[in-house]
Amino acid sequence: MGEVEARAAAPGGVKRRDAFISYSQRKNAALAKQLQRGLERLAVSRFRPMRMSVFRDVTSLPANHDLWQSIQRELARSRYFILLASPEAAASPWVAREVDYWLRERDTEHLLIAVADGGIRWDDETGDFDWEQTTCLPRSLAGHFSSAPLWVDLREIGQRSQWSLRYVPFRAAVATLAAPLHGRPKEELEHDDFRQLRFVKRLSWSGVALLLALLVLAVYGFFDAGRQRDAAVAQARTSASQALAARSGQLLATSPNQAAQYALYADATRSTPESRRALAQAVTAAPHATRRLRADADSVTDMEGASRPAETDVVISADGTTAAYRSAFDRAQGVRVYDVRSARQSRVLRTDGSPKALSRDGRVLALEAHLNRVELWDTRTGTRLGTMTTGHTKYLPHAAHGLHAFALSPDGRWVAASHYTPDSEAFVVVWKASTGRETGRLRVSDTRVGLGFSADGSRMTLVDSGRQEVRRFLTGPARWEPARSLPGMTEAPAEALRHSEILLFDGARKALTRTSERAEVWDLVERRRIARRSLSPYENLKVADGAGTFVMGGQDGTVRLHDTDLRPGTTLGRLVRPASTVAVSADGTRVAAGSYGGELTLFTTEARRGQRVVLDGRAFTPGDLTSDGRLAVRRTEGRTEFWDPHTGRRLGAIPYANPSVNEEDTAYTLSEDKRYVGMKTWEGSEEGDRRRFDIWDLRTGRRTDCGLPLGSVDGVFAFLPGDRYVVGRTSDAVELVDTRACTRTPVLPVEAYGTLALSGDRRTVVHVEGGDVDAWRWDGDTGFEHVAHTTVPVDSGLVNVRVDHDGRQAAVSGTESHVYVVRLDSGRQVRATGYLPSMADDMAFSRDGRLVFQGFRTASSQGVRVLDADSGDQLDVWTTDPPAASAASRTGVQIVPGPADDILVLGPDLKIVRRTAGVEAWRDLLCGLVSQPLPAAERDRYLKDLDVDAPCG
Repeated sequence: MGEVEARAAAPGGVKRRDAFISYSQRKNAALAKQLQRGLERLAVSRFRPMRMSVFRDVTSLPANHDLWQSIQRELARSRYFILLASPEAAASPWVAREVDYWLRERDTEHLLIAVADGGIRWDDETGDFDWEQTTCLPRSLAGHFSSAPLWVDLREIGQRSQWSLRYVPFRAAVATLAAPLHGRPKEELEHDDFRQLRFVKRLSWSGVALLLALLVLAVYGFFDAGRQRDAAVAQARTSASQALAARSGQLLATSPNQAAQYALYADATRSTPESRRALAQAVTAAPHATRRLRADADSVTDMEGASRPAETDVVISADGTTAAYRSAFDRAQGVRVYDVRSARQSRVLRTDGSPKALSRDGRVLALEAHLNRVELWDTRTGTRLGTMTTGHTKYLPHAAHGLHAFALSPDGRWVAASHYTPDSEAFVVVWKASTGRETGRLRVSDTRVGLGFSADGSRMTLVDSGRQEVRRFLTGPARWEPARSLPGMTEAPAEALRHSEILLFDGARKALTRTSERAEVWDLVERRRIARRSLSPYENLKVADGAGTFVMGGQDGTVRLHDTDLRPGTTLGRLVRPASTVAVSADGTRVAAGSYGGELTLFTTEARRGQRVVLDGRAFTPGDLTSDGRLAVRRTEGRTEFWDPHTGRRLGAIPYANPSVNEEDTAYTLSEDKRYVGMKTWEGSEEGDRRRFDIWDLRTGRRTDCGLPLGSVDGVFAFLPGDRYVVGRTSDAVELVDTRACTRTPVLPVEAYGTLALSGDRRTVVHVEGGDVDAWRWDGDTGFEHVAHTTVPVDSGLVNVRVDHDGRQAAVSGTESHVYVVRLDSGRQVRATGYLPSMADDMAFSRDGRLVFQGFRTASSQGVRVLDADSGDQLDVWTTDPPAASAASRTGVQIVPGPADDILVLGPDLKIVRRTAGVEAWRDLLCGLVSQPLPAAERDRYLKDLDVDAPCG
């Protein structure tokens, strides 16, 4: 079955066209004709009908008196819009109408540009075309692209009038435009076209073998039909993967969880550069989210009331181990209890109550039940421990229903709550949990008071802003202490009931008073205001009792941290709908957030995708990490310390401070058992330069007997597997040092000024001199085998060379910041594309070799570029923190392999940060964030007739 039968029908049963060419008939008619022919004939067998249908008005329009109606009909049935750009096209009213229609009815993802004449330039600073220099595009395209689109340059081809597919530049340009139409890589299309041309030539060689040729064609046709069936399925999977990845990109800003879901399905459908970009961006967009436990409701219309939407209630224990959840959108009748660390549901409590508080260890859950009742439940056994009432459980007006302020002692033994009576009087009641008896009752000005227990549960603090006073209830004697005044505390306005409450923290020694517009922080011990700030619109606010940091759930769904001075800080993530409730552990590291659509997401304030590696609180500068990432070196006065950045453990120290530390001519290498350090040093003196290689015992801190003088050297040294041999480069050869006999033997003749790099498994040595790349493989005994030679176009000077873990490919960068990824077995190479920084630094491969990470610096920022090793596409950009005060102004970014699937980044902020870096690792992280399958309607929309398993099992 050919692709022409597989093409979907447009509305009304009309067959879809693959592309619509818009151009100036006065200027570019001949070029448009050849471009149409090229798109329809590229990679098509000469014995099969054309698979592509491309619209060009002169040949494709029917005889119709309404020309624009016919053009609109063709635009509606076309999958892609190709703009043949020129100054004449930019001035053409017909081209303008066609472009306007496409922008209004379709999207820019399916708009391709081929430049026939005129100028075009993209401006990175404005995020749009530079319209002073761009003369070939209609101005209606302004502001429609969020990043620089890909365009094909046909200007030189047009000047030479070389419009045949046999002309290599024209065929390459046609293949670039045809790739998204076919859903196949450009290289495959060119290869197929060349194969078809070669096949035709071979048929014409001889007519004598006609019968044999027919037999060959019959056999070929049989297998080609199967190949085309496979190709059609592969093309469909590629197109579906690209569409899912594009949808993921659209959702990044508004719903990172959904973006992660589409990215996972894109990669499961077919791994493409676009799907890998979607994974990288989804991981970056939700660095603090750990798991979405409950999805947002598809519709909330039926559950929304006249005055407020249905709520979702979430609480989390002080130790961050347990969370309780209830939502009007949950089909389960009861309260769900979750283990936060494993993100698994542990129990469902069959009750109509709403969760209000958990004890410190998460064992006791306090619920508010109708009307004005408190229930205590054991979350481990699922049994109800008791019920307490306020004494006023009926005849209450609707506005007075419910408990307002609420507090549960850390040990779960005491409960306090505020409530109204039928006479509209406000009281605070204290109960003893073991008996359910009321032990204290106090009249207050309003139910919007602050209640909080001390860490040991010996006292409860009450803050009454209406009376501007604070008083304590002692749980031992069960009595109230006299009130103390809080002069200046602002009372919440009566109409601001929804966003008015008082939150106590720091063992009830501090209080946050809040309204819908502002918040104040008070020191209850010194009875003074310590912070005041206006707040942006929000739905809920909670405070970490021990950490004193605040978590705000916004009306736009954002969940954000605020510091102790109420200044906004890190955004943890975004929910689909406004955040109904947020909850936070006492240390501020665990956050649970629920939306008005029932969504429940867990966050951690410690970024799981970028955790800092703490090495005894020490600061390191770029260059202090070895290139294999196994060692961090720190020099002090007369002493050098060695640390394991994977575990944060100090390995040892030696009583020697290398004067040339962090210089190019200094190298460190750690043995496989982490007992020995090899160190190559250079010291200048009046007698001349002294260059040595020595091995030190980290257990004793002493130099071993194996030390060798060296000549002029500037390359790395490294232990080989087994630790008996060390390989390194001297002035004119790569030498092998036997650590037992302390002898050295030349093994590889190389040029004096090349660069040497080793693979992560320490078995492959790559040497680059100029543009020549050579690779040798360790035979496991005493020698190396030459396995590869190729060249790369690094014309302006070599900057960096890195080899992946298995020694299959190398990354080479030059002073122009370009990165070339070379397959050592085949010599195939790709050049990285995307944003090109003015200053590039270190590089590293991911463990699986599918990604390359390149440090960069600009005048205003620094960070890491994430590159696809297979295609060269830029997948994402990670920025690092600003330089530390002690860092040099032009300090670079060092990137080295980390443990497992991670990399280590050491930048101007002087912090070693461990980041998850790998396609498989990203999938695992995102599956933890959102494991639900794609909704049936969306699956049919993107994956109909495709067999794609759920990516998260």
